[in-house]
Amino acid sequence: MVCSVKVCAVRNAGLPGARCRSRACRRRRLEPNSLLGLPMFEGLPPDQILHLLSGASIGIHPPRTPLFDAGCTADAFYILLHGRVKLFALTEEGKESIVEIIHPVTTFAEAAMFASGNYPVSAETIEESDLVRVRSKTFLACLKQNPELGRRILAALFRWNRRLDNELRVLKELTPIRRLAGFLLTMVPEEDGGAVIDLPLKKVVIANRLGMEPESLSRALARLRDIGVSSKGRTVEVADIGKLRAFYTDERPAETPRVFPSGRVAT
Repeated sequence: MVCSVKVCAVRNAGLPGARCRSRACRRRRLEPNSLLGLPMFEGLPPDQILHLLSGASIGIHPPRTPLFDAGCTADAFYILLHGRVKLFALTEEGKESIVEIIHPVTTFAEAAMFASGNYPVSAETIEESDLVRVRSKTFLACLKQNPELGRRILAALFRWNRRLDNELRVLKELTPIRRLAGFLLTMVPEEDGGAVIDLPLKKVVIANRLGMEPESLSRALARLRDIGVSSKGRTVEVADIGKLRAFYTDERPAETPRVFPSGRVAT
């Protein structure tokens, strides 16, 4: 199910156009205010964002829908509005290795437009997902007409890539149990107290994302019981968020920045 993003966005942007009645649009996930927070559009006014998205399409995709394959021409990038998408590579043995789990609202695959022109990894929906597909040809044509806008977007992407590089470095320096602690901290409130987490993904997917085997994830969860973290199925209960946060930060490598696996910097 697909419709024009330009029509979907007009009600919130104050632009002329009829209301789109497709299911994806009725969810009203595409709001200019949401897009303003995306790294790619950092600092851009809403009218310029909507101009860049002219000709894009929005659609609902069922679980396990392939979006693109590694090595294929990067003819589009995506904005995830609802659901989850995995980026993955295949090893020489044909085993799937998850590179990243994409959560809403996020852009992905945009760097391929400016780099090799080919997708470096493959992408597939994990669950039903609302996605905006932005054609590279149209997007780049808009940037060609406005070089200053292009420079601003490239600068925003550069800043975002630096944050991602830092995140990967942090993950490599942390032990598996602290990778898990950091992952859990991305899903709890900032304030101290207790919390109940419904894991958004199967444990095997989380283990792959954190760079460990499923058995190692189970052992890490068991070891976290000592600081008040218990789990049953996909439900994790944290008795004391402050204690979990202290466990994650206090014994990390001395020069490692306090960055959680989501890319959010701890204060």
